[in-house]
Amino acid sequence: MKKVNFKMILVFAAMFCTVGLFAVQAGDVLSNATIKNTSGGDEGIPFLGQKVLVIQYNDVDVKDITDPVSNALKAKNYDQSVYLGIGVANCKDAPFKPDRFITSAAAKKQAAFPKSRILLDYNRILQGAWGLGNCNDQGVIIVVGKDGKVKFIKKVKSQDESSALVGQVISVVDAEIAKIKK
Repeated sequence: MKKVNFKMILVFAAMFCTVGLFAVQAGDVLSNATIKNTSGGDEGIPFLGQKVLVIQYNDVDVKDITDPVSNALKAKNYDQSVYLGIGVANCKDAPFKPDRFITSAAAKKQAAFPKSRILLDYNRILQGAWGLGNCNDQGVIIVVGKDGKVKFIKKVKSQDESSALVGQVISVVDAEIAKIKK
C-alpha cells in the first residue's frame, strides 16, 4: 500500500512539473492553433510571426475584463500593416451560455473594434496549446512580436488589474513596432 501511495505522489509531482514546463512565458515562440471566427469558420491566429499582436484571451463570463487595455490600444490607432489586436473568447469556461449568445456578443465586440479580430475558442484549444493553465473567470493579455515570440504575458482577474497594465502593454507594443520600422 505504501508503494502505491509513493507512486501516486511521484505521478502527481511529474504532472505538476510537466504542466509548468509547457506554460508560455516571455521569450517563447507561440505555435498557431485553429479555432473559430465569428462566422463559424475555422481560423488560426492571423499574422502570427508577421505583425505585432496583442492577444486577449478572456473567459466569456468576464468578457470585458481586458477592455481598459483594448481601449488604450484602440486609441493609439497603430498602423495596421504592422499591428493587430485579437480578442479570443474562452467559451468553454462559460458552459451555461448558449453558443448563439456568445457568437452574437462576439459580433458586437467585433463591431466595436473593427480593426481587430475576434475569435472563439469553444474547446480551450489555445489554453492547452499555449499552457495557459486555468483561465476560468480571468483574462490573459499576451503581446507577441513580429518574430513570433511572446514579449509580455499576464493574467488579470479584474478591470482594475487590466487598467494597471495599460502602460506596460503600450510600452512593449511601441518597442516592438519600433523594431519593425527601423
